Amino acid sequence: MKAEAIPTSDVEMKTPCGRCGCIIFYTGKFCVFCDAATEMLADALIGFGVSESAICQIDVDSEDECGCGTDDIAMLPTIRICDMKITGLPDEQSMNDAVMRAIMKECFCE
Repeated sequence: MKAEAIPTSDVEMKTPCGRCGCIIFYTGKFCVFCDAATEMLADALIGFGVSESAICQIDVDSEDECGCGTDDIAMLPTIRICDMKITGLPDEQSMNDAVMRAIMKECFCE
């Protein structure tokens, strides 16, 4: 169950559910809270022993298309962790809960 974060233009493999990753971080060049949210996500992953390479980062401003569409992304940052979607600057408990639920699933790809 090992996968690594790669540039979205190189994504060919998908998770069993059809997404480009189990943890998808949507960002853009004008995202005010993206750096803070990235740190919070990284801390949550490290706390559960998951590498930061599990994060698939999608730049909504770029032309790259990985198959994880941005049509339903209303604000940045948005983080999809498995079937949960966290928008804005998340609180630590919500982030930890979402990561824990995801890694407990048999299909989780790191």
